[in-house]
Amino acid sequence: MRYFTSDTHYGHANIIGYCDRPYPDVGAMNAALVAQAAEVLTTRDELWHLGDVALGRLADTLPHLTAAANGATTTLVAGNHDRCHPSNGSRSERFIELYLVACSLDTLIRTNAHLTMACGIEVQVSHFPYATDVPELHRDAERRTHLDPWRPVDDGSWLLCGHVHEAWRQRGRMINVGVDAWGGRPVDEDTLCALIEAGPQDLPALPWR
Repeated sequence: MRYFTSDTHYGHANIIGYCDRPYPDVGAMNAALVAQAAEVLTTRDELWHLGDVALGRLADTLPHLTAAANGATTTLVAGNHDRCHPSNGSRSERFIELYLVACSLDTLIRTNAHLTMACGIEVQVSHFPYATDVPELHRDAERRTHLDPWRPVDDGSWLLCGHVHEAWRQRGRMINVGVDAWGGRPVDEDTLCALIEAGPQDLPALPWR
């Protein structure tokens, strides 16, 4: 089975308050997110993480993704808080090897990509929503402009993304796979295919489990 997630923000204490995550401290958050992912993922599975893995001291925080994947084949589509993302400038390239090794990645995609789902529909995958959507955690106009070049172009296709945290789970043809929208857990491909087949709609984030 293929699973999707994003915006784990391992090691980021402030995200607990920003997104109202139900944890007393960052250690509890890290442990819970790892445990909830490892409960569903096995070596037979594939995990796509759509960015913003971890903050803080990366040598300590990035390996949480390895533990969460529990042996699943892992692809990272980098987000703006991942230091290997090209929005972080020329210095981003020096972090590529660190992310590959510390996260036990099979594939690192530094910007955006396309993917054919099990239901036969081709989707775009990106950390970012389409440019028509304002990212709630980056309201500053200058910051939005800085990220705009890395957003996917709306060509009429479905988009799997992160970045917007708890703002919404689905908005039209965009599905947010982030932990803040799915109760802290990865979401499986069958669930996403069912949403796609149901057509464009607006859905709120699910409660944390």
